[in-house]
Amino acid sequence: MDISERSNAVLFLGSGGLALFFQIMHYLGISEAQVYALLFVFFFSGFAGFIKTISFRENLRAFVCFDITSKALSLFVPFVVAFGAKSIPTLYIFVDYCFSFLILGEILSVLICIQRLKTRNKDIKEVDIYNLMVKKFQDFLAKHLKIKEVEEQGEKDKKSNIKGE
Repeated sequence: MDISERSNAVLFLGSGGLALFFQIMHYLGISEAQVYALLFVFFFSGFAGFIKTISFRENLRAFVCFDITSKALSLFVPFVVAFGAKSIPTLYIFVDYCFSFLILGEILSVLICIQRLKTRNKDIKEVDIYNLMVKKFQDFLAKHLKIKEVEEQGEKDKKSNIKGE
């Protein structure tokens, strides 16, 4: 197989992959603008992270293995939620929220990366907006649903059932 046959095969498979991707987006009802914005922000964040990795002489292999892979995997989170929304239509609002949080998180990551480069300070911690929001939501639910009190009551009930037997 010569180089022109290989390049034709790559172009054919790439076109098929893009067609499949756009068909899945259409089937799930995901806006193309959201996907384009997320891809653009992921690309820019990856580029800024690459520049940061090179300028601070960090391990490039670790950057590729962990940072780029995590960005690629987090791209599929809204698609997974959209597949769930096909069976439960009220989940469609969470698809928009997933895209919004991913875009905001990556913009924050780019800003922190630029600040690190500007100040030449590697010790600036990145704020993981996703885990921060989940923690705040858990604290909110625990506070308003009084989960700890319910758990304590459940433990007391178990102890009283054991003593009663």
